Amino acid sequence: MSSIPNLITLARLLMVPVIAVMLANHLYAGGFFLFVAVGLSDGLDGYIARRFQVTSAAGALLDPVADKMTIITCAFVLAWNDVLPLWLAVPLIGRDVLMLGVGMTDPRLKDGWLPPNRLGKLHAALAFLTLSGATAQAAALLDPGWMLTLLFVLLFVTVWWSAALYFRAWQRARSEAQTGGAGA
Repeated sequence: MSSIPNLITLARLLMVPVIAVMLANHLYAGGFFLFVAVGLSDGLDGYIARRFQVTSAAGALLDPVADKMTIITCAFVLAWNDVLPLWLAVPLIGRDVLMLGVGMTDPRLKDGWLPPNRLGKLHAALAFLTLSGATAQAAALLDPGWMLTLLFVLLFVTVWWSAALYFRAWQRARSEAQTGGAGA
């Protein structure tokens, strides 16, 4: 049981290029259903890990990487195909690229990775919902109309708000790591 959440997360990572190819080739219906499956499996692996207390360091690292790679890749391809507006895609992609870069390269955060917070979880949920809605609209599966525009705006706000809070938390963690390291 202990490796099941990590296997689900690994499967999510492996699905990212498949979704990208589908979206790049305008196979939006298939891309939509696979994207939704990836989003739902994100909740499933977290539920299993918490419910059965089988969390791991690998899972704690891979889960946010899988989320960010999915969002970055899908947002890029949808923007490239003019499905997602650039005013939303650029900050969305930039935020997640920056978070991945800082989280993986700042050695001071190695042992103190910034924990997820409610705003970050809201941002991830809005990103998956918005990208799903945009893909469903491109596939002509539904016409969300003004609701998709509302999702675009809400996601745009959470991109900037969560990025600002993340940056402040990162600065605080860096400062604490430097202070703790200087006194040792």
